[in-house]
Amino acid sequence: MTMTAAENDMFTRVGPGTPAGEMLRRYWHPIGFTKELKDRPVRKRLLGEDLVLFQDELGRLGLLGLRCPHRGTSLELGYLEDGGLRCCYHGWLFDVTGACLEQPCEPPEHNFKDKVRHLAYEVEELAGVIFAYMGPRPAPLLPRYDILVREDGIRSAWGRLMSANYFQMVENTVDQHHFRWLHRKPSSALWRNIDLESHVTDFGIRDHYSREIDGVKCTTTSYFIMPTMNKTGYHVDHDHPGSIVASHVGYEALRWRVPADDTHTIHVTVLFAPYVDGKAAELRPDGQDKGIVESPYGVYSWDESTNHLGRNDQDRAAQESQGEICDRTIEHLGFSDEGVILLRKIYREAMEDVRRGRDPRGVVRDPEQNEMIEITPSEEVTRVD
Repeated sequence: MTMTAAENDMFTRVGPGTPAGEMLRRYWHPIGFTKELKDRPVRKRLLGEDLVLFQDELGRLGLLGLRCPHRGTSLELGYLEDGGLRCCYHGWLFDVTGACLEQPCEPPEHNFKDKVRHLAYEVEELAGVIFAYMGPRPAPLLPRYDILVREDGIRSAWGRLMSANYFQMVENTVDQHHFRWLHRKPSSALWRNIDLESHVTDFGIRDHYSREIDGVKCTTTSYFIMPTMNKTGYHVDHDHPGSIVASHVGYEALRWRVPADDTHTIHVTVLFAPYVDGKAAELRPDGQDKGIVESPYGVYSWDESTNHLGRNDQDRAAQESQGEICDRTIEHLGFSDEGVILLRKIYREAMEDVRRGRDPRGVVRDPEQNEMIEITPSEEVTRVD
């Protein structure tokens, strides 16, 4: 089923007032890390809006519109003092709610500061990751996914900015058949009886991806979580399609593909490895202090041993090569694209829910359901008779 240009825009455009943009604004999204703030405001871009993220002297997190409402100077250049963020140009001071606390050049009897309120969004921190909510109030609960709140292991997290529309990166999470080709290794050519089963859940999609090799059936179960996440786990070494070697203990990954704007995507990963017999899997080094690092467009690592793209850049290279915004009017989907087709279906439903004033799939408002949300991926290896 080929998309029209209008339908493609519906999925890919994320600014205020667009169908996807309004739907995405009903969820919390990662925007940065506490460790990157370092006593200074940091410029951010999320859902097509320019913002500034900061932590005031009392430790409160704030997310304001980037431009001061006085003369439009960037608050990224401001000072963290006196209970808020002060513009460097004329000293207007704003707190984390967007209230104007001071206007040093204005006569105090005019109370002009009480008539000015700056754009401010809600932010919360969990496991060192700062999440932003940019939708209507009251905000839903920030989901407490197990990877973010468990205390029986170790974590590692990092983020990078990529030059492509978020939706082609989100589609990658349910396109399991790319494993055999994009992440190929010598044994991939030997895979037989390859099968993908995708099922809708309360929070997204569950994928079972199975293949057989040398008398062994390998089944990987992973999850797409609305609106931009996927949850995967690495627990066995046997012929993992992603060519990632896990220890005998294993670990899990939660990833977000969040639109900075229509043509750039923030990719945040959090890994968690539990302690088993006092040991935990070795994780990639933590990169939170570096913030969201831009990956240069078209510059990819190369693995000389395989004469192929390096593992960390394979997905990015494929997705960026689709164009800044993939032209889905020229695509031809087949039976093997069932996961992608299902994803587009639940996105349509979510956008329609928002249009009708309802919460879309996966929004959490019940505190009892939010103590810890466990979504457990798996890898199973069985002998084939």
